[in-house]
This record gives sequence, structure tokens and C-alpha cells, in this order.
Amino acid sequence: MKKLLTAAALVVGAVTMSAQPAFAVETGDFYATGIGPGPSDAVASAEKVARLYARNTGWLDSQCYVRGSDIRSHFDYYSARVWLYCQR
Repeated sequence: MKKLLTAAALVVGAVTMSAQPAFAVETGDFYATGIGPGPSDAVASAEKVARLYARNTGWLDSQCYVRGSDIRSHFDYYSARVWLYCQR
């Protein structure tokens, strides 16, 4: 009986040790605006600011991507609002 209990305890220990731990996913949203002579320049300007915000709060560039942008045309320039989404 003692051998059976020892074997059962080893099996339970092996199953417990092989289980993957559950990790919480952390996400972050950063918004910024920018201007430029063309639409892509305005988006690049806004993205640069959003990435600066993200970096200042501990996010890596590789953990973030532009999820959306809104571009507006004005008389002689463009403005853009960028949504940067980060996940780790």
C-alpha cells in the first residue's frame, strides 16, 4: 500500500510540474497627434510621439504597433491622430 501511495504521489507531482503557468497579458493604448506636409508625414510624426509615450512607461518598440490612424487635410498641411497598441 505504501508503494502505491508513493507512486501516486510521484504521478501527481509530475503532472503538477508539467502544467504551464497562466500568465496575464498586459496591454497598453497610446494616442498622439502629429502634423506634416503630407499624410504619411503626419502619421509618422504622430507615431513617433506615441512611441515616445510608450517607451517612457516601459514598453519596447517590438511590443507595439499602430492599430489605427485618422488623417485630416488642412489648407497647407495634414494632421493625424494615431492609436498605438502594445501587448506583452
